[in-house]
Amino acid sequence: MYKEEKIDLPDSWVRGFLQVSSAMTLPATAFDLHPMDIFSICQFLRRFKEKKGPRALRFILEPGKPVQAVFEPWYETLTFHRSVYTGTESKTIRIWGRRRLLTLERLIPIAKNFRVILMGSGLPSFYIADLGDMAFTLGLSGWTTNDWSRAGNFDLMAPRGNVDLLTQEKVFNTLKETWFGTPAELARKLNLDTAAVSSSLTSYTQAGRVIYDLNLGVYRVRELTQDPLDMSRLRFSSPQEEKASQLIASDKVKIRYNVEDDILKIEGTVQESQATYQTAAFIDKDQRLTDGSCQCGFYRTNGLRQGPCEHILATRMMINKKH
Repeated sequence: MYKEEKIDLPDSWVRGFLQVSSAMTLPATAFDLHPMDIFSICQFLRRFKEKKGPRALRFILEPGKPVQAVFEPWYETLTFHRSVYTGTESKTIRIWGRRRLLTLERLIPIAKNFRVILMGSGLPSFYIADLGDMAFTLGLSGWTTNDWSRAGNFDLMAPRGNVDLLTQEKVFNTLKETWFGTPAELARKLNLDTAAVSSSLTSYTQAGRVIYDLNLGVYRVRELTQDPLDMSRLRFSSPQEEKASQLIASDKVKIRYNVEDDILKIEGTVQESQATYQTAAFIDKDQRLTDGSCQCGFYRTNGLRQGPCEHILATRMMINKKH
């Protein structure tokens, strides 16, 4: 008889797990790489080590042409003639934390193929190694260290759609009958719109009750905990991030920005209660918050030593709504 032991985990771990699960459900760009192409990437990373930024790996995708990878800051280009991009749109996607790809090195001799799934520039990425009878999936966050420099830039746990609770329960109960399925299959069974089914499944994914199998493209029933998770505790990584989100939702943040010497300077005006704060946030080419300022008491006391205040964070987050 199989028995699962209860393990107490910190909220930060659970939140990270839910973010990964939610990221898998997002629209993405996918392409295949030959094992020797992964070898070429790893070999380049072994031979060269950057001393300054930017440190991104840029994938250049042109329909019907070989996939190309550009290594910054040298801007050396590798062309993978074995791997042709079959998509319909030209895209250039940058990922950071590229040295984590060395995790795939040991799989190269036994892998038949690698499937690369990119959510977008600076967003999570996934690498699926086809090992024949099994598959290995490596999921990487948008940045090597999930510190405050990226806080609020990728809130995977925000609501995706307005679907009533009764419909959500119908979708979940139908999924439990077969334990796995696609949104299209469930929509046909329930005579519902596929978008409503997808939104329902995403909500359950965010709640830790369903996972998305990225390799097979199906949703599976897999409850993370016996009791429902307290999503109000897990949605934000800090009180500052929660307050920043509320300020943006209340339309209390106005920004202007410009680029000087490869640094994005964002200046903001943030209204809170009866006070108005002038803020600034400086973002480098690697999308890191390198400096900032605010007139609030939190910043005057701590500077950036304990992370940015909610006003700087709201200023940083607001730039994403402009793009």
